[in-house]
Amino acid sequence: MVMPGILGRHIGRAVLLGIALVAVLLLGLYTIIELIRESRALTGDYGPLQMVLYMAQTTPRRLYDIFPFAALIGTMLGLGGLAAANELVAMRAAGFDRRQILVSVMGAVLLCVVILMSISEFLVPELEARAGAERDQARTGQVHLGRYGALWLRDGEYMLRIGHSAWSRDDMPEFGDLIIYRVDREMRPERIIRAETATHDGDNWMLRQINARDLTERVAERVIFDDAMTLDSTLSHDLFSSVISRPRVLSVNDLNEMIEFLEVNELDSATYQQALWNRVFFPLNVLAMILVSLPFAFRGGRHSSRGINLFFGVTLGLAFFVLSRLAQGVGMLVPGPLWLSALMPSLVIGALGVIMLRRL
Repeated sequence: MVMPGILGRHIGRAVLLGIALVAVLLLGLYTIIELIRESRALTGDYGPLQMVLYMAQTTPRRLYDIFPFAALIGTMLGLGGLAAANELVAMRAAGFDRRQILVSVMGAVLLCVVILMSISEFLVPELEARAGAERDQARTGQVHLGRYGALWLRDGEYMLRIGHSAWSRDDMPEFGDLIIYRVDREMRPERIIRAETATHDGDNWMLRQINARDLTERVAERVIFDDAMTLDSTLSHDLFSSVISRPRVLSVNDLNEMIEFLEVNELDSATYQQALWNRVFFPLNVLAMILVSLPFAFRGGRHSSRGINLFFGVTLGLAFFVLSRLAQGVGMLVPGPLWLSALMPSLVIGALGVIMLRRL
């Protein structure tokens, strides 16, 4: 009973070390690319120090993005090193069969996935929202993220408080629970407009279910109710792209709340439903990639064969990535449950990995 535990921990350490090294390398490359792209946005009060802070706050999201490939390559390198030293052969000769090796590898990867999922649930959404708001506040002075998550925007003579913001399927921003203040030059409110929902087309605000109240001394206080209203806007679509969190970085709880909000207001929630299922099935996607890579890691330990096996394993991982994106696109176009389109790539690649392991 002692030997399997020791051998399992030895395999787990090798895999974790491989994943950590690859993750650091991929994260570093990804960060350098983002840093070069972000350096072109330096303007106003958004200087090098603010850029470094923004990059630091968005690092957990980049780690989440690159982890499946880090796990795939790191696992193959870790097991490949053991195979090259003939340690896997010695373990199997000692009675530690392939199934136990598989369990040890999956256990190590699952530990990483649990930690990463916790980070993505409790840390990434808050960091992403605050980083985007602080970045654009420094660049334009038009954005502020409120204490309880409300978004404040300055748009010409209007100050807007936005309670909910979302992206529609056609990549248009949708808003809910708006309070709009029209202010004079001394920043005194002249009019208050409340809107249940709104959209922005890049040039105008389209408000729906309006409740407007005039506050000027020249006009007796009056209240106006209307179904729709249009306001001129000076804000660009690029501003919304940075301050409204994309569905893929939201937590499961936030995604559920957003889906409920969109459905109550009879808006399209398919984008957020798909993001929810992708988040739920993320561990299965990672484990499926590991499963399909193991047959190549178990093959011979010579350096020439290790390079070829690593190439084919990474190729299958890329094929899985392409298959996942294709399934997401098809799932949005073809009627049917979105959870099935999110789960299908994992089932296909996982089944392929099992078949390859049994034939090995």
